[in-house]
Amino acid sequence: MSAKVVLLMAGLALAPDAPPPAGMAKPEYTSNGELKRPENTEGWVFVGSAIGLSYNQDLQREGPGLIHNVQMQPEAFQHFRQTGQFPDKTIFVLRLYKPEQKVSPNLHGYFQGELVATEVAVKDVTRFAERWAYFDFGKDRRTASAQPRERCHSCHAKHGAQDNVFVQFYPVLRERIATR
Repeated sequence: MSAKVVLLMAGLALAPDAPPPAGMAKPEYTSNGELKRPENTEGWVFVGSAIGLSYNQDLQREGPGLIHNVQMQPEAFQHFRQTGQFPDKTIFVLRLYKPEQKVSPNLHGYFQGELVATEVAVKDVTRFAERWAYFDFGKDRRTASAQPRERCHSCHAKHGAQDNVFVQFYPVLRERIATR
């Protein structure tokens, strides 16, 4: 059952989702409904990074774990900063990198090595019943199908600090909800 249905059943109304701001890059889909990998995202707003973030309590690993970098469209970021809400068609791009260390001249610490995967979260209220969908492009796939609801959406809906987004992990977003 979607969060929208649960809120409506409880007699609470959701604020309507704002349309995408003018000029914002929007998700593009293939004719069979797969998301096309967003392009030219290097200039998007960097909202945060994590090392070794994992949702698997049984995970055993050596080293710090993967480096996660998250970006979103500048227009969606500005809208969030102004309103505290993510507009429809918001896209988050998560790039996962292997950690590297001890490559000359570095003697300590870690830096981004090889790209392991690109994952994308999309808010598209007309396309997805739960409003958000999550996609895994692997290292280099050009299109991806939405992940099954139980793979990503359930956790985001339960633990996302704001509108299914793990704002708690991203300082520039976290500061906005702290001032509300």
